[in-house]
This record gives sequence, structure tokens and C-alpha cells, in this order.
Amino acid sequence: MSGTGFDYECSSLSPEGRLFQVEYAEKAVENSSTITGVVCKDGIVLGTEKIVVNKMMISGTDKRIYSVNKNVGCVVNGLTPDGKALMYRGREEAAQYENIYGIKMPGQVLANRVALKTQMNTIYASYRPYGTSVVLATWDHMKGRQLFMVEPSGNCYQYYGCASGRGKQLCRNEIEKANFAEMTVDQALPQIAKMLLKAQDEMKEKKQELELSVLSEATGNIHKILDRATTDRITTQALQEIDNEDVEMS
Repeated sequence: MSGTGFDYECSSLSPEGRLFQVEYAEKAVENSSTITGVVCKDGIVLGTEKIVVNKMMISGTDKRIYSVNKNVGCVVNGLTPDGKALMYRGREEAAQYENIYGIKMPGQVLANRVALKTQMNTIYASYRPYGTSVVLATWDHMKGRQLFMVEPSGNCYQYYGCASGRGKQLCRNEIEKANFAEMTVDQALPQIAKMLLKAQDEMKEKKQELELSVLSEATGNIHKILDRATTDRITTQALQEIDNEDVEMS
């Protein structure tokens, strides 16, 4: 991919109508860890896989899942600092909205505000696009539980299930095949863990780690990041199921 002089800044479209800096940001996302979000019968599950880059690093410090506020969670990929910056922007927007209007910011409004911030970085020569995708799980009194994904271009859509990163196609296929809308969060968690582990199959020689979170009826619609012990137990169970499937196929 070559911009032939049109890829130095975002303020110029190429003769073909392309923004190469945005395409490069999307490439950074495509080559990064897989993130996914799924709407279930009684809640929403967020998850991501990641490679442990250093054996000396303390487990859980390379976070990709965050709480924006009590009722909103997000998972990021690509350039993690870019994702954290958007998460903090979301926290600021949510806090300001509540201070002004006296109610929690609706999920759709929050997703659109984060998407607008992302899009603003695609129109100025002095900025670069965010090299990250953000999946948001939200709950509010008006619309209930909703799932959104914000892309580097500023696109923002609502989903029943979505995925981004190097294993997005496998995850999308699995989400389409599985009927998560009829599953509870507890039933969906092992399926999502298995899906994420399969998505990084080419990296299986390296040490792997999952992060999972839920926003459900059981948590009072509060975003809860699963602790390391629970996540490791679900991961071990998913790895055993994958190994059993491989044995059966052979």
C-alpha cells in the first residue's frame, strides 16, 4: 500500500478518494490482538486475547478491558495507549454529561461522542488517526443493554456481536453460527474464550492470556471485569475442549 505523496497527512484525499493515514491505522488494528463483544439473553460479554510479551511482566498489568463508568465497559486493541486515551475521553464525556443533565449519559450518545473524537483526528494535518478500535458495552434506563464498535475512521455501529483484530473473521463466523441471543452470560463465556483462543492459533507457541468482562442482570447491569483466577479457569477449560476436538478430528 503506497500513498505516493498523499499519505503524509490526513488533510488531503488521494485522487481515488482515499485517506491513506486512516487505512494505515486500520492496518495497525488488523494486525493486533482480537477483541470481541457479544449480546446474550441476560447481558453482554466483552473479551480479548493477547500475547504476553515479556515473561517478567506481572500478569494483568497489560490491560485491554476498562470500565468507562459503572454501567459502561470497553475493550480496545491496536495501539493500546490510543485505546486508553479514547477510554479516558469517554470517562470525561460521561462525567460532564451527568454533571450538566443530572442523569447517566445514554450509551448511544457516549459511543457517538467517542466516534466523533476519533473522526476529528482524520481531518487535521497536525493529528494522526487513532490506531485502535473500541468495543463498548453500555446500559442505560432508556435503551437497556447495547453494544457498539468505534473504528479508526470514526465509523460507529451498533451490533448483536462484533469482532476486530487479527482473528476477526474467525470470530465473526463463530458469532454468526452460535445463537448467543438465546444463551446466558455464563453459557456464553466458555464459548467466547474458546473462540478467542482459536483466533490466535498461529501464536499458540507463545504464552497467551485472555481478558473477559460482563455487564448483565446478575451484576445489576454494572460492568464487571472477571478476576484473573476466574479468567484462567475459563481459559483452561476452553483449551481442554479445543484439545479434545483436535483428538476427535484426528
